Amino acid sequence: MYVSLNSYFSNITFQSNQNNITKEQILKLREEGKSETEIIKTLNISTPTYYRKLKLFNIPSKKESYNKKLAEIPKEQFESFLKNKTPINEVCSTLNITTTAYYNLMEKYGLRGYILGASRKAATKEQILSLLEQKLSVAEICKQLNICKDAYFDLLNKFEISTKHKESIKRISQITKEEVDNLIKSGKSNPEIAEILNISVSTLQRLVGTLKIETKLAKSKENIANITKEQLENLINSGKKREEICKELNISERTYTDLLNKFGIITEFKQAKINISNITKEEIQALVDKDYTIDEICKKLNLTSQGSVYKLFKRHHIKYNYKHHFGEITIPKAKLEKTVKNWKSRYTIEESLGISNTCFYEKAKQANVKTVLGDSIKKLNALNPIEIQEYLDQGATKSEVCELFDIPVQMYRSVIRKYNLITKETRLHLNAKTITKELLEEKLQAGKSTMELCKEFNVSLNTLLKKLQKFGLK
Repeated sequence: MYVSLNSYFSNITFQSNQNNITKEQILKLREEGKSETEIIKTLNISTPTYYRKLKLFNIPSKKESYNKKLAEIPKEQFESFLKNKTPINEVCSTLNITTTAYYNLMEKYGLRGYILGASRKAATKEQILSLLEQKLSVAEICKQLNICKDAYFDLLNKFEISTKHKESIKRISQITKEEVDNLIKSGKSNPEIAEILNISVSTLQRLVGTLKIETKLAKSKENIANITKEQLENLINSGKKREEICKELNISERTYTDLLNKFGIITEFKQAKINISNITKEEIQALVDKDYTIDEICKKLNLTSQGSVYKLFKRHHIKYNYKHHFGEITIPKAKLEKTVKNWKSRYTIEESLGISNTCFYEKAKQANVKTVLGDSIKKLNALNPIEIQEYLDQGATKSEVCELFDIPVQMYRSVIRKYNLITKETRLHLNAKTITKELLEEKLQAGKSTMELCKEFNVSLNTLLKKLQKFGLK
């Protein structure tokens, strides 16, 4: 029977992992608060193997522990809570169980309609309206009325009460595909579109998926997925440069590099880097000692440019008498100005002057020749960071900041990094770092909803959900 090498070696690793697992390992991962799925992933074993190990080490599964815990709660104790109309959150906190477990016990002991029916019937329209006026969350209202969320929403429908949540759903349902599509095509960012439609960014993303709107990102991903190894190799073999290939395939240079790594394609540039990294100090020192010229050293070491030789000299701290340093190169000012005027890409410099970008900018600076980079640096140094930060604190978007201070969009990130400015994204990231497991547990026990927590911690819904998952609170 044919077995692939990958399959063979993966089986060996799998078997090795399985044999090395100890009882202490599993218990330690449990103490860290990891779920059983996370433990299985961490130990790199299958689900059946994990449960066999639990049986072997006499460790109860979380489900078994859960069932055992519920079985230990007597009906009389649980029923007394219901008779005394104890709020659900207090019952769960006292018995150290989840809301799901609470309803499971009601079902198990046949008490589900015992108290909920009475509370549901006892609730009046005036009560609910009064609680809504206090701007309480759904969880807090349910606690006050001693009902579950399903009962609460049934009562809203029964009394024909309109809430912000219901209005939001109604508003979202009225947003058309054409409306969202036109806003996306206008070039506006997601936060800007969300603000215009009066919805959150996460709701906008869900809406885009529901309405099956084709975005630039989706098109880009589809375009990248359709690029084949043969297609890329043909373009490289045709002698086209990186920039030309990226333009033809409509991809970024970073994506181009990712595709090369994905397909395992070794370009001349990459091969040259590999060749350079394999050359030892002894090899190049021996050639220098024999007085070989730079061109001869290039041929001997199979290098594509003289620059690579000088990089090796610098890397291995080799002393040499060759004249190559850009300080020793003289380029007339007129030639530098002509290069700036005919500028098309960074390859223009290499082709017309035969020097690196760094060398070119140094020579331009010395000759007082204006360049795009030089102008950008002057503009960057002239900015007032305090004023920019004030606008960012007021909620100014990237495009608004660029327009206000006449900054090119490409330079925005450089401004932020240079002056250590705090953007909305940075602030959200810093806020997320302050959220601890203990703090989240405290807020959840107080009956706070996810939206309330997002507002209180000033983080996005996605960030909060990731935190809940990380701490095993979801």
